[in-house]
Amino acid sequence: MDTDIRQMFVDTAARLFSEQVTRDVVNGLEKGTWPADLWKQVEEAGLAWAAVPESAGGAGGSIGDLMAVLREAGRNAVPLPLAETGLGAMMVAQSGLTPPVGPLALVIGDAGSSVRISGGRVTGSAKRVPFASIAGHIVVVAGGEIAVVAASNARIATGQSHAGEPYDDVTFENAVAVAAGKSSVSADRALQLAALARANQMAGAAERVLAIVTQYSKERVQFGRSISTFQAVQHMLADMATHIAATSAAARTAAYDAEDGDGSFSIMAAKTQAGEAANRICAIAHQSMGAMGYTYEHTLHHYTRRLWVWRRDYGSETVWATRLGQALARGGADSIWASMTASRLVA
Repeated sequence: MDTDIRQMFVDTAARLFSEQVTRDVVNGLEKGTWPADLWKQVEEAGLAWAAVPESAGGAGGSIGDLMAVLREAGRNAVPLPLAETGLGAMMVAQSGLTPPVGPLALVIGDAGSSVRISGGRVTGSAKRVPFASIAGHIVVVAGGEIAVVAASNARIATGQSHAGEPYDDVTFENAVAVAAGKSSVSADRALQLAALARANQMAGAAERVLAIVTQYSKERVQFGRSISTFQAVQHMLADMATHIAATSAAARTAAYDAEDGDGSFSIMAAKTQAGEAANRICAIAHQSMGAMGYTYEHTLHHYTRRLWVWRRDYGSETVWATRLGQALARGGADSIWASMTASRLVA
């Protein structure tokens, strides 16, 4: 890991997002206005292709650099397919193909999916695909193959997530890919990387929730004093801070382990932790802020609604906890403690 490069990505992302991702931009996407200028700036800053090699036209960073950018994106409720584009472009480039410019959507055809790639054509359907109706191309990973399909070659039924972002149903009817070949990663690994991305976005969003609620509790006066001085409120904030610290630590550890090696154990643990914590974090945040926190005019919902949505994306905590438990069970009782302390599956 090059810490100087990592810090450069973080500083660039933090500055750009804090300046450009305003309340109007986030609310605008929910009303159907695509922030084209914001996307252009993200591309020009190299953030969308952070983990794409320089030889393929990217910024030459690592998967860890991309996760650091995504934590900043989550911290600012960035209404862009940054995770899907970053991962999609990275996997396309690593497979020896040229990533298409512009926003990307990502479809992962696992064992339970109907999506298939054969002879440079894609068939099948996928539900709740983030930003498919916005994307110029859709990256499909299935059966050891990867394909890039122009969005115009797919049938897209538009929809919205509870956070107001485009989450669309996509159908491929023998769609011709603009590029296809053997994938550098399996569909299962692609799903892990997508879960890792969401865990890091959730960590960033959770950290912003804590900042918002803490600031509000200091400013809100009741019975002549700040509510942050009330013991009951302090207990709630401490409870929320504990969940957020665990979520952030798990996400960062998973990003580090994925960069340093496989990281499967940490990724499964991180998405499980983030999903389990999300409901508690959001409940405490809205309870602490009362009626103010439920208004559309306040920005708290930009983060809590995304936490609820991202909790489900690319496998809920139930899915990943089950996979993690099964992996530990296969290793046997003697491997459980070794795996937990090593942050990896030990046979």
